[in-house]
Amino acid sequence: MWKDLSPEWQTTFAEAWEAFKSGSIPIGAAIFDENGTLLVKEHNRSSEPDTVNRLISHAEANAMRKLDTSSCNVRSAVLYTTMEPCPMCMGTAVMSNIRHLRYASRDPYCGSVYLKNTDPYISGKGLDYVCEGGEPEFVQLVVQSCYELSIGKGDHVLRRFEELNGSAVDTARKLSAEGLLEEFAVKNTDFSLVYDKIIKRK
Repeated sequence: MWKDLSPEWQTTFAEAWEAFKSGSIPIGAAIFDENGTLLVKEHNRSSEPDTVNRLISHAEANAMRKLDTSSCNVRSAVLYTTMEPCPMCMGTAVMSNIRHLRYASRDPYCGSVYLKNTDPYISGKGLDYVCEGGEPEFVQLVVQSCYELSIGKGDHVLRRFEELNGSAVDTARKLSAEGLLEEFAVKNTDFSLVYDKIIKRK
């Protein structure tokens, strides 16, 4: 439940909800220092009107572009994201010297954390990248599946999500049929309530 999430995850999921409300891919990211102080938070901005290049306006990349590396120890910072980074965001994290990353859900469609073990350059970086899984993964997959259903073009993505967690996609289909997340988005419902509603439908 929401109350069981750390403040870091609560911040990150709240950013994903901001993306969903704007019609963007619902992924949120936040970077904290070694003491748990928030340095920057961001979300995917693929459908926001001022976004120039929507294809690369990913949550993690947006956050890393805003990070002032002159005023923090970037190698001790922790990047939180609700979804496993894609190849671009994975590469950006590596080149930004982000050594610690936590992601709520695996991404069987384009997740690229496997590169930390298979790419010769990246594997030598000693990366501490960990998937949270469990309830956070379920919620992220539900919200992102609802997004894919809403745009009507995400069948190939949903098939991969179903292979990972069919229950999450089934829940998303039911919520989408009811229009529940869209209703919450219009009402600007706090994500703490949305998160718990999704868990109760598990």
